[in-house]
Amino acid sequence: MPNNLLTPIVNNRTRSVNFFNGRLLTGEDLTAEQKANKVAHSLLGQAVGSGVAYGLEVSESATLSQVSAPVLSIKQGLAINPNGGTLLLDNDTDISLVRPASATTGGSSVFSECLPMQSGVYIAGAGVYLLTIGPASATQGLAEVSGVNTGAAPCNSKYQADGVQFRLVQLDLTQAELGDVNHLRNLVAYKCFGVTDWAANVSDPFGTPPGGHGLIDQMRAAKTITGCEVPLAVLYWTATDGIVFVDLWSVRRALVSRDLLDAVAPGANRRRAMEGLALFLQFQEQVSDVMQTVANPLAVKVTDIFRYLPAAGFIPIGNVHPADGFDYLQFLSGRTYRKPVFMEGARLERLIRTSFLYPPMDLSNQEMLWLYQVRENQQAIDAGGSNAPRLYMVFANGHIPFQGDAQYDLNYWNYANYA
Repeated sequence: MPNNLLTPIVNNRTRSVNFFNGRLLTGEDLTAEQKANKVAHSLLGQAVGSGVAYGLEVSESATLSQVSAPVLSIKQGLAINPNGGTLLLDNDTDISLVRPASATTGGSSVFSECLPMQSGVYIAGAGVYLLTIGPASATQGLAEVSGVNTGAAPCNSKYQADGVQFRLVQLDLTQAELGDVNHLRNLVAYKCFGVTDWAANVSDPFGTPPGGHGLIDQMRAAKTITGCEVPLAVLYWTATDGIVFVDLWSVRRALVSRDLLDAVAPGANRRRAMEGLALFLQFQEQVSDVMQTVANPLAVKVTDIFRYLPAAGFIPIGNVHPADGFDYLQFLSGRTYRKPVFMEGARLERLIRTSFLYPPMDLSNQEMLWLYQVRENQQAIDAGGSNAPRLYMVFANGHIPFQGDAQYDLNYWNYANYA
């Protein structure tokens, strides 16, 4: 039978206790009130969206980590999980990746949907792992109890403190993928980004809509990770070298809420823009790490390390100072690109933000690249001095509108393009 207009339709999830003078309150009443508040907060969290709000950067501990006993350092911060729960790490912490033999979880009924910590040992022969943050709780202190109950109090803890715990989940990769060590970081990142799923969405928008895209969505669907957890980083760990790399942006995401376009055009929704940002930051982070590890950057080709590129990015150039970056002719050899032209810095921010809505580039295809030098960068280098910046170049997907048009009275004579 249908409900009438103006008839209250109530739910039991946010039902609060009705307080009035003379009512006898029990522990169950107050617990019910706490649960109703938690549900209300989780609904607000779901409306805001899941992801990392701030902090929670992950790196290998420079002082504590060893090859046989790796340790990660995690900065304080806040995340919101897909269930709307807040995950607060109040202080910087170090996490040992060698699980103790008697590892237990501090879960409670509030977090009943969350899986316990994996049992057994981590396989560190050669594996890529996902690091997640999830909820935990513990009791603190002892509370005084009344004489109403003559027996021993079953639970007289003074506080129920919410906290977090970290978990490693091994990613299911093929032996071929694990064996391609040079491209492993890039391949894992783009499996997490789900580039093949994006292509499927575009080629058949009227087909069966996917339940999600990317490796993390697949793991959630398989219950390998739950709605209580937020991914923070992936790491490659071997028995001989310890932690080889820690990659944040392959799985780390800013907060993003649900969107009306999720089911119809997922390539244009809010999540797409956040993942475009993550694509850009993942590339820049990996390039920075490459510059610290390769002996001769001028000899590096893009296909030595990358199978995919974001729609736009910065590459350091070492033609002036070889240790500062790549030789772009060598780095992009075999690629299709237009020769570098100058662009004004006023256009740079728009170019990068626009690129977040464009798909990444598959280097197995000959997609054309635009190349730009930023006028302000080159001008500062030419001016010389001890504070001269490093030379860099901007690449962009050829589908992004060209940003190097000659503009009379808006270009500088020695740093201009001429039609």
